[in-house]
Amino acid sequence: MTGHTISGAYAVTQGSHMDIDVRVYNPKSVMVYEALREGEGKFTIPTNEDGSYKLCFSNKMSMVSHKTVKLVVDNGEAPDLTGLAKKEHMDSVEQTLITIAHSARMIAFHQEEYRQLHDRHLVTVTSTNRRVKWWSLIECLAVLAVSGMQVAFIKRLFNKPMNKRMV
Repeated sequence: MTGHTISGAYAVTQGSHMDIDVRVYNPKSVMVYEALREGEGKFTIPTNEDGSYKLCFSNKMSMVSHKTVKLVVDNGEAPDLTGLAKKEHMDSVEQTLITIAHSARMIAFHQEEYRQLHDRHLVTVTSTNRRVKWWSLIECLAVLAVSGMQVAFIKRLFNKPMNKRMV
């Protein structure tokens, strides 16, 4: 895996403050990427060493609330078809097909990333719409209560005898 890249995208889709800490460690446990208190992000890391890379998500700063994180990871490796045939035997069409296959994988990666962002923003919009609905209802009830009090006050004012009215 040396000489390739690991690409990833993450998004917090549910939870308070919609943020999380992200760290990526190489096979020697050296941190190669860090993002603190971010709700969404992308990373591309060159793989200089063979082995397993670790992705760590931490929610230590918010122990009370749970969070949902969506993650997409791609190792950036196109299948090595050149080992099946010699380079001189591959014509330009086959090389173009390899390029198209790699491009299609990258498109699928970005499409999944945009789905994550869509899901995250959908949760935000739904939450905002719910809050607007409830505040509108409370506002309508407050306007009705104030209107009722005004009507009662005016009725009481006009029902008093003329000599007790203060004008």
